[in-house]
Amino acid sequence: MNTTDNTGLGLIKTVIERVQNKKSLFLSALKKLINSTEEELDDFLKRKIAPQVIAGILRLISNGQILKLKALAGGRLIYNAAGTFKSFIDSDFVKWGIDKPGIATPETILQVHEMIGDGKLMDIFCSLPGAWNQKWVSQDQVIEFCETLPEWLRQEGYATFFLIKKDENNLIDENGPESNLVVVNVHVNSDGLDVDVRRLGRDDVLDGENRRRVVSPQLMSSAT
Repeated sequence: MNTTDNTGLGLIKTVIERVQNKKSLFLSALKKLINSTEEELDDFLKRKIAPQVIAGILRLISNGQILKLKALAGGRLIYNAAGTFKSFIDSDFVKWGIDKPGIATPETILQVHEMIGDGKLMDIFCSLPGAWNQKWVSQDQVIEFCETLPEWLRQEGYATFFLIKKDENNLIDENGPESNLVVVNVHVNSDGLDVDVRRLGRDDVLDGENRRRVVSPQLMSSAT
């Protein structure tokens, strides 16, 4: 009686048997996987094949896409970017002192997640990999993203989140990130973009049903 091996290695072996071109690169890659241990294969599948879900709150949706921002001088600030945010700019950017000169940033690759579970803003950004100093973008980069990659903003009036520094020239306290980090919310409206700012530590819980998005720098270790 024929039996089917439904393990990860067994399924890959079945695929190899069906490959007709014995010299194909695909075949060579599969054979390399066959020589992997079950643990190595499981890690590969989690990183490259399985849906990338972080802590049940976020799901990576830009995997395989290169969302690159050019090097920026840091001169543009959100509070006076009326040409980009034509619908509305929150006055709290000025009230909270988020109107100080920014810093230059190198060419940067970003990634986009969408919410699939409920969470506070702190929960959302805690679930991203890396230290707090690896999760923020400059105000100039927020503006550049909105201008050059607008198709990655959440539509239908729901927010896209960016983590920014209140003062880009000051450090982040990894044990108390809310002292110099706030969350920028960008909405796409019929009359253009609007932007507001929220405390990282605010208490309201956001539901995952509306698929709000989160934009952050892509860590080198997660690059494809």
